[in-house]
Amino acid sequence: MNYMSETQVKCNSPIVMVGVLPPPVHGQSLATKALFGAEIEGVEQVVVEIRSSKKLDEVGKPSLVKMLGLFGIIYRVIKARMTSGAEVMYYTAGSAALVPFVRDIVLLGTLRPFFKRTLIHYHSGGLPDYFGKSKWKSVVASWVYGRDAWSLCLSKHTPVPGLAYGAAREIEMPNGLDIPDLKSLESSKEAEVFNILFVGNLYDDKGVFDLIEAVGIAAEKTQKKLRLSLVGKFPDKKTEKRCYEALEELKGKVLFDSPGPRYGDDKWVEFSKADIFAFPTYYRSENLPLVVIEAMGAGLPILSTNWRGLPSLVEEGSNGFLSAPRDVKKMAENIALLVNDADLCAAMQARSRELYLEKFTFARHIEAFGSCFKQAREGL
Repeated sequence: MNYMSETQVKCNSPIVMVGVLPPPVHGQSLATKALFGAEIEGVEQVVVEIRSSKKLDEVGKPSLVKMLGLFGIIYRVIKARMTSGAEVMYYTAGSAALVPFVRDIVLLGTLRPFFKRTLIHYHSGGLPDYFGKSKWKSVVASWVYGRDAWSLCLSKHTPVPGLAYGAAREIEMPNGLDIPDLKSLESSKEAEVFNILFVGNLYDDKGVFDLIEAVGIAAEKTQKKLRLSLVGKFPDKKTEKRCYEALEELKGKVLFDSPGPRYGDDKWVEFSKADIFAFPTYYRSENLPLVVIEAMGAGLPILSTNWRGLPSLVEEGSNGFLSAPRDVKKMAENIALLVNDADLCAAMQARSRELYLEKFTFARHIEAFGSCFKQAREGL
């Protein structure tokens, strides 16, 4: 990491950065970690980390330790503000659930008066829907996220508590990633096998079970041998048991690896072996999935759902296909189409890589942040 701590500020116009970092590993924590570790021209980051959950199954659940930890975060942010003289705060908002919402109420409600401008970055989707179900939540959300804050959204397809909630500006700023050269990794790809890859935490509503069923159907529509690789962590033992039972039903029709997380080069080896990336998500907090950007950078066609920010990543018929959430039959048809049409698959592989280079590199992401931060400071 090359960012500065609260006690190492050396510039006259720093920005206090407050956000959730891993563990546990999920899209928001990884994206925040990358941003907080980046050198951004004209920006000196004063980082205050939020580390409320240690394990995946603790995310979104209340605990006394989490509540007491909020006081420590408030103290460190105020100290950073006073020590650095920062007038702008960047904050990563929580997800559409009560515990993260309460966290935002406490932290933003306490800390925003100390800063002239607050930039709120929304990595999780579904917030306006969540607030809209309750009058009191909607009113409180306007107070917490509105009041002339700047709302940073990942995709125009995923609504955030922006202008309608009293924000001064709403800025689209997609995530970006650096993808390593996969050609440098040793790959044991089987020439006669078509590899279908899923990467992500193995929640039910990430579409894991829909994908298993769809691959089974697709196997009956082709003469080629299919392999399904599920890369990620299970949220609990019950989901893990269900998944293994579902995979057992594929035996004899589809090859599959034992599901589990892969990190570092091991994860990129999985991408290098894959022919397509399948991600039939309808996850409650989905926004602009980092794993899909990784797959695009790896040059893979994307089979996903018309859900939240996915239309910002997938050009229908160009670098992949989108189906309705839970439409197993359509997902199976799309898998079979790419398995049986090598030319189409190759064209989509090339287009995915092109779109990644055009829009979703980490350099473009950081350039956009630098411009936003500069405007935030100069507009005070």
